[in-house]
Amino acid sequence: MKKLLFFLLITSVLIFGLVACGGEEAEDNNEDENAAGEGAAGEDAVEDFEVVPEDGAELLLWSDGDEQLEFSEYIAEKFEEEYGVPVQVEEVNQEEAPGRLATDGPAGLAADVFGSTHDRIGRAISSGLVIENFWPDEYKEAFMDGAIEATSFDGTLYGYPTGIETYALYYNTDLVEEAPETMDELLEVAAGLTEGDTYGFMMEPANLYFQYGLIGANGGYVFGDNNTDVSDIGLNNDGTVKAMETFLRIRDEVTPDMKAEDITYDVRTALFNEGNLAFDINGPWAVPGYEEAPVNFAVAPLPKLENGEEQTSFSGTRAFYVNAYTEYPDAASLLAKFISNEENLLKSYEMTGALPPRLALIDNEVIQEDPFSVAFLEQAANAVPMPNVPEMPLVWDPFHAAVTEIWNNDADIQESLDKAVDTIETAIEEQQQ
Repeated sequence: MKKLLFFLLITSVLIFGLVACGGEEAEDNNEDENAAGEGAAGEDAVEDFEVVPEDGAELLLWSDGDEQLEFSEYIAEKFEEEYGVPVQVEEVNQEEAPGRLATDGPAGLAADVFGSTHDRIGRAISSGLVIENFWPDEYKEAFMDGAIEATSFDGTLYGYPTGIETYALYYNTDLVEEAPETMDELLEVAAGLTEGDTYGFMMEPANLYFQYGLIGANGGYVFGDNNTDVSDIGLNNDGTVKAMETFLRIRDEVTPDMKAEDITYDVRTALFNEGNLAFDINGPWAVPGYEEAPVNFAVAPLPKLENGEEQTSFSGTRAFYVNAYTEYPDAASLLAKFISNEENLLKSYEMTGALPPRLALIDNEVIQEDPFSVAFLEQAANAVPMPNVPEMPLVWDPFHAAVTEIWNNDADIQESLDKAVDTIETAIEEQQQ
């Protein structure tokens, strides 16, 4: 009996010791897991850990065509050399990629990484189809604010920016010696040059994209809270009214006999090509055509307004994004980061002409040698990203209709803008139902 009691006592002690040790070990493990969990939830979560490709990773990259496709094929080869991960490149238009992602992503057919313009990606992000950027703080320090804002959604960075574009002021150097510094000066010079088949300046009435430089600099806006609050529309506020008043000065002083439908993108680019337009507001995509025309021209940032404010042109940002359905999120994120590193964005500029939004590259001697690139990057510093919310497509037509009525028929500015905003608000309400 004594032996049995002694045996039970020893067994109890051993069991208690094992439970205690197990409890301590479990507690330690829980602490480790909690620490990892806290890291994963924090802003710097992934940045605190080394990201390496998953074993057996193979990636598909969707890319725009032409020079962009050549650049992506170059990247695929370099990425495999550095990380040992093969990358297949498929041509998919950047405008179409987010739409295809919605159907091909859940089916497992979409690319792991894809290119898109920032204003087309909002719906895909809001639908949970895109993984957020793994290194947000690093990117916020290294890239232009406009590129970060453009590729973020609800305050979270999703994109890996690779190019930024906006418009600036082209001027024919055979007609004008230097770029005007203010809008008043531009209108004065343009009015003096308008005669016969030659026009000093043209600006499309039905094109909010190009008009936004005037609107933003006067305090107007599309949506509130940096174009994220669709319940707050600023296209009929005092700033937008003031912008429309300046816009009518262009009509009255430079193109008094032209209806809105007579001033289109094709009309003004043709006139500039022919040497019959002194000033044109256009983007970097117009440079090759103007060079081939040929016409002697230079590019400068948009002139300041009479209130001293810089014009806040709309900007567009090209970026790469990671598919939320990818089997290899680490490898895919590394590929997106690799594409947008400093060395490869300089290579992208050399191969495609895309202006890199990386701050370290703005003063790069390769870019500084091109006065056109310098001018567009200078204007991009003042630019506002086009809204990337799903409601933005509902804005264009009502606003264009309002400005056309103002331009063609001298309709009351405030009443016309109020009507446009009412139409936009109704369309948003219907879309959200």
